[in-house]
Amino acid sequence: MRIFRRFNNLPIEKKLLLVSVIPILTLAVLSIITFNSVQTFSQDEDRLNQVYHVQTTAADYLRLIVDLETGFRGFVLTLQPKFLNPYHAAKQRVLEVGRTLAQMVEHDRAQHAEILNVQALVYTLLEDKDRLIEQAKLGYAEQALEYIESGAGRRLMLSIREEIARFDKREGEVLRQTLERTSNDRGFLLTVIVGGGSLALIPMVLVIRLLAQSIAGPLVSLAKSVENRPDGTVPEVQVLDRGDEIGDLTRVMHEMGQQIREFIGQIQTSEAALRNLNIDLSNSESKYRGIVDNAPFGIFTAKDGRIIFCNGQNWRLAGHDPDHSLDPERIWDAIHPGDRDQVSDAFSKATTQQVPFESVFRFVHPDGTTHKVLSRAVPIQDGQGDGSLYQGFNVDITAFEQMKEKLSRTERLATLGQVAAGIAHEIRNPLVGIGSTTSLLMEDFPPEDAKRQDLQTILQETRRLDRIVTQIVEYARPRDIVPGSFELAALVEETLDLVRHVASQKRLNLTVSFPPDLPALEADRDQIKQVVLNAIQNSVEALAEDGDIRIEALEELRDGHKGLLTTIQDNGKGISPEDLPRIFDPFFTMGKRRGTGLGLAICRNIIEAHGGSIRADSQVGVGTVISIWLPLTLQPQPAMSV
Repeated sequence: MRIFRRFNNLPIEKKLLLVSVIPILTLAVLSIITFNSVQTFSQDEDRLNQVYHVQTTAADYLRLIVDLETGFRGFVLTLQPKFLNPYHAAKQRVLEVGRTLAQMVEHDRAQHAEILNVQALVYTLLEDKDRLIEQAKLGYAEQALEYIESGAGRRLMLSIREEIARFDKREGEVLRQTLERTSNDRGFLLTVIVGGGSLALIPMVLVIRLLAQSIAGPLVSLAKSVENRPDGTVPEVQVLDRGDEIGDLTRVMHEMGQQIREFIGQIQTSEAALRNLNIDLSNSESKYRGIVDNAPFGIFTAKDGRIIFCNGQNWRLAGHDPDHSLDPERIWDAIHPGDRDQVSDAFSKATTQQVPFESVFRFVHPDGTTHKVLSRAVPIQDGQGDGSLYQGFNVDITAFEQMKEKLSRTERLATLGQVAAGIAHEIRNPLVGIGSTTSLLMEDFPPEDAKRQDLQTILQETRRLDRIVTQIVEYARPRDIVPGSFELAALVEETLDLVRHVASQKRLNLTVSFPPDLPALEADRDQIKQVVLNAIQNSVEALAEDGDIRIEALEELRDGHKGLLTTIQDNGKGISPEDLPRIFDPFFTMGKRRGTGLGLAICRNIIEAHGGSIRADSQVGVGTVISIWLPLTLQPQPAMSV
């Protein structure tokens, strides 16, 4: 008992050192015996590898001999030199592999003699083959064919195969003996390991038992005292009267328990307040995230001049899918190139001066559509106080701008309608009288009379004024749409027939390119024909001699609606950038001698009334492109657009 007490008071390091002496000695003896067994086992493995390489080389040797025969037969039967390439390659390799194989088995007289016999047969085979190939090259292929048909080469090949088979059989016997010896060595090694380990296990168990009583026993008792404590309490650790580390551990744990109980009391005091604060923060975060994610306007956050957050609506405004993770800085790429630099400079200036930012710009979607946006951002101080955040909002004002523009057009249209009614009443009636009277007067003068020519001029101008009045009334009071289904290609061909005479006088090249499977269009055929005719006539008038007009059409999806996009392109003089935005305005002309400036304005009314769009792109000296998009299914709009 006194010895056990002294053992308990020893430091754990010395206990482990004393305990490990017996197992170390036992393991040393076992290691020496195991090392010798492993050496023998390693030698057996080397012999197995030698046998494997010999068998692999023998198989390669036989394959090369077969390749020789195949190349020889291919050349003799076809007399094509390309079959000699594999023959010569196999010939070179078969000699090298034969020498290698002989070196590998030179320690075994029987196997070495067998390989020498095979080599002699191979040399005979090569001599026959080389001689017959040279004769075949000289045009005497009959002997080679007779050699193949007589089976002389086949008999030689069979002899080689038999010798190789005997060689493989002897190698197999060597392999079997080696495996048997390896199995015996493995069994001996396992016996040494298991038996020696069992012998070493007995003293180790006794030593571990002593160590467990000295170390594990107190630790288990300590663990049980901790496990059996009431829930929510810190256990009272009993101090052991020992001079080793376990005694020190119990004293330290006793002091720690007292300190932990004091700390727990302090923590429990503030736990309720902290829990309530976390609940409030979680509720606030959920509300804020729900508001931000479902807001009907774009929300963005910037720090140090860089965009660091965009909500889903902001990505939708920019034409991107909010479900795809994107760098918030890419929102700048969606701004219209004409607005991007101005907006970027204004935002940088605002963030530098720490003042609110406000701008109106356009987002360009991947399909080419634009959305006008009102953007505002204000600086706020971040939580760390080391920089300024900008919280911003983007509001889509496209619909508002369109309504504003439509309202303005409606007001102009109402005024123009009153003027048109007055014109129709005050001018048309006198024009009818002038035209009738002029027609009667013309009957009183012979054709060669100069006065008849003057009357003819009066009549023509009267009719031109009547057409102007008709266009004004038609512009102010658009006609009702009479929908019908028709092929756009046929309508374009009919329209071209009306201008072919003038186009031929100018030697213009008219090109139409429509896909064969273009779907039918539902619209007012006469009104659409009027639009196409007006656009083509404008191109004809803008072109000099030998000009080109190209008309194309294709399917295009816009805002979820299928439609047809028709382009009318010419290489005329083009339209200046100053005039291009005004060509669809009423009464705007660019020097036409008899133009009223209402043709394209009426065209826009017609297209927008069908739910479509019309636009012009032009470059001076290059030409003009008129693009007309119409939905396949009629999408009527209020006839207020001017």
